Amino acid sequence: MDSVTIGIIGAGNRGEEHIGKYQGVDGAQVKAIADIDTEAAEALAEEASIPDVYGDFEEMLDDDEIDIVNVCVHNNLHEPMAVAAFEAGKHVFCEKPLAGSYADAKNIVEAADEAGKLLAVQNMELLTPETQAARTFIESGDLGDVSFARSVYSRRRGRPYVDGYGTPAFVSKESAGGGPVFDIGVYEIGRLLYLLDNPAVERVNGQTFDYTEDSLSAELTGDNADLYQERLDESGHDVEDAGTGAARLADGTRLEVRAAWHAYQPDERTVVSGSKGGIAFDPLELLTTMNDYETTVDIDVEGFEGRHGLIRGESGYDIVERPNQYDHFVDAVRGEVEQIRTDEIALNSMLVMEGIYLSDELDREVTAEEVAEHSPSRSVDL
Repeated sequence: MDSVTIGIIGAGNRGEEHIGKYQGVDGAQVKAIADIDTEAAEALAEEASIPDVYGDFEEMLDDDEIDIVNVCVHNNLHEPMAVAAFEAGKHVFCEKPLAGSYADAKNIVEAADEAGKLLAVQNMELLTPETQAARTFIESGDLGDVSFARSVYSRRRGRPYVDGYGTPAFVSKESAGGGPVFDIGVYEIGRLLYLLDNPAVERVNGQTFDYTEDSLSAELTGDNADLYQERLDESGHDVEDAGTGAARLADGTRLEVRAAWHAYQPDERTVVSGSKGGIAFDPLELLTTMNDYETTVDIDVEGFEGRHGLIRGESGYDIVERPNQYDHFVDAVRGEVEQIRTDEIALNSMLVMEGIYLSDELDREVTAEEVAEHSPSRSVDL
């Protein structure tokens, strides 16, 4: 397969982002875009020189020239659109999280298996130089037996729509399924599961918090308070502001997560810890002991990437960038590389995330089997 042709579902921010990424991939062509908002789709198609525009995504699926369908819509639309794409014989690249619930995510994975097609799920953290460097240290045994991983993605003021960016759909269970646990926690959970070789989830405990109403009254006065309150009321906000939890994995590893759009906390770092050392992110550091001294080692990711870019180049002076998730999936569809199983990581991530919600609801720790049993379908009928 010399070239791969892509169809995009969704003309919003995510669709625009995916189109831009594919424009930098050799041998990839975005041929079509579908959105019920045809005006937005036509504007984006004109800007990006995309030849075909559809108001109905199912009509786009009839195009035999399209190899990959990118699902770039809100979470509860992922399942019906991805399943339809697989039934039409397409490979699928899906925005994160995989779906609005574990049950729907499982349906997508099963549809991919039945169709014999590849499924990838967007996670911007997996192929970064920092994550790849951390994986190198873990695989080389520098951390010893890894036993603990903590993921943190926390903002002090970053609520979608209420704080000015994004649309109300981000803060509605009807469209998104959940709040920051699904929206931003998914990145770090996926990265850590990838670094830990994605062991099965056994048990999860967690708790969520929603205090936007109280915080607005405490933070703001006058016209500003009225403005924020208006946006809150318009949004129909019914998801958490912050969520925290922990999962016991089948290999005995403990994974902790905290995700917040709005939390008064100092910045903390994502870490992976083992019997001989640990890795901390942002900046990337190796935490160990040498000659009986506690030792922190800066990991020069930029130096490594620059040097190896030159080595991989043809002339010795070329700057060669590491493939990103879009390059990787196109190459996997071509059969040139073995796919990193972001679908399996995303499905396991859904167990952790939905386990946090179920644990909060039941006020106790829950098993992975209970999460799967209680998981509702949040899929939107099309």
